[in-house]
Amino acid sequence: MEVLLFIWGIVIGAVFSTVGAAGGILAGFGHISLFGIASANTVKVMNQVLILLSTFISVPNYWRQGRVIFILGGLLGIGSILGALAGSTLSYKYLTNLRDYKFIFGILTLVVALKIFYDVFHKEKERIKKIDTGIRGEGERKVKIESRSLKKVVYKFLGEEHSFNPLYPLIAGFVVAVISSALGVGGGFLLVPFMVSVLKVPMYLVPGTSAFSILITSLVSILNYINLGVSVKWYFVFYEALGVVIGSFMGPHISHILGEKRLRIILGVILFGIGLRYIFI
Repeated sequence: MEVLLFIWGIVIGAVFSTVGAAGGILAGFGHISLFGIASANTVKVMNQVLILLSTFISVPNYWRQGRVIFILGGLLGIGSILGALAGSTLSYKYLTNLRDYKFIFGILTLVVALKIFYDVFHKEKERIKKIDTGIRGEGERKVKIESRSLKKVVYKFLGEEHSFNPLYPLIAGFVVAVISSALGVGGGFLLVPFMVSVLKVPMYLVPGTSAFSILITSLVSILNYINLGVSVKWYFVFYEALGVVIGSFMGPHISHILGEKRLRIILGVILFGIGLRYIFI
């Protein structure tokens, strides 16, 4: 059992720190389907503890690579505080049945997976190709903030200017935190498509930015669940955490060489498979 927990932790850490999402979904899959934890609330907290650990490791790695838009991640995190409190409290009271939890979990992951595949193979195919080409070139890859105001934040990446309205990540942070804390996941499976499809953030910058905001969301949600009285199997968490540490160091380096298209495809496949399993099995 200890070896399996350790190996699964490596997978969770590598996946989450590579694509900035799906680590919590994999953690939930393992806790329910591999390790047989029957309490939905316990599963939620244990998932988020592992994700929190992964973010503590992966965010500094992304920061050293210049792959975190801190102002965007911070806005998402600030918006998530009230959302995490609301989502975890409501879920603790009303989403306690494991069967219901798995079904909702599956629907959300399947919908997001289909949206990611649509973006990769149709809607933004040329934009993805252009970004991958730029990343593999010799140009400057770090983000530079050009200007910021209450209405618009402008930054430059790979020589191109990008912008977003700061109100959008505040609202999205709240909404995503309600859902992610209620399901006991990090929220990257919603943050990633939001940043890519709505804010048009290059995928190369998304994992680190997503991880930074999830660090805030997960910490608030975990503390609230524990305060409400949820028990945690710390024996399981210990061995998984050891694996998460190793996997989290591996992830950013994997992300650096895969490119945007492969990152999205990997994320989509993970979410699609787990979504189908929990809806129909």
